[in-house]
Amino acid sequence: MIIAFLLVVVVNSETVSDNRMLFSSIYRCNEFATAIEEGRVSPNNLKRYRTQKNLTAYCIPKMVNKNTELFE
Repeated sequence: MIIAFLLVVVVNSETVSDNRMLFSSIYRCNEFATAIEEGRVSPNNLKRYRTQKNLTAYCIPKMVNKNTELFE
């Protein structure tokens, strides 16, 4: 078993992500969570594209088998 980081996306109080959204790095997972919450259009654009409403994204640690496919 290894530790991975699951990206959780919640829209209008409903989880819209699934258990396959696993990252090997908490930092990379948090990049996606931040981009989703802030509506960024590119990683180089630090300004918010639009205000997201009723949307939350965050990462949680999860133990997975070492042969589980992970995003880099």
